[in-house]
Amino acid sequence: MKARDLMEEIRENIKDYDIEIFEKKGRDVNADQASKHRAKFHIQNYNEIMALNIDEEGDSNIEIDDGLINDIKDELFRFFEGCSPESEEP
Repeated sequence: MKARDLMEEIRENIKDYDIEIFEKKGRDVNADQASKHRAKFHIQNYNEIMALNIDEEGDSNIEIDDGLINDIKDELFRFFEGCSPESEEP
């Protein structure tokens, strides 16, 4: 998979991400510093991903091994599956 295609897939997956929650948390005077830093980190990463443009013919549009991409997707799936409310023991 080309880097540009991967970025488009990532953007599609996060386009409905509720970034306002983190923006509010970053401004919340009652929030602890760790939460504020984490919120700012999420905002920065979101903005960088959404702003990144990879030219179809550019040097940064490298080929990324599909096996590596699938491994990362599997790891992310397992991480989020473990964090879901449904995964908690009764």
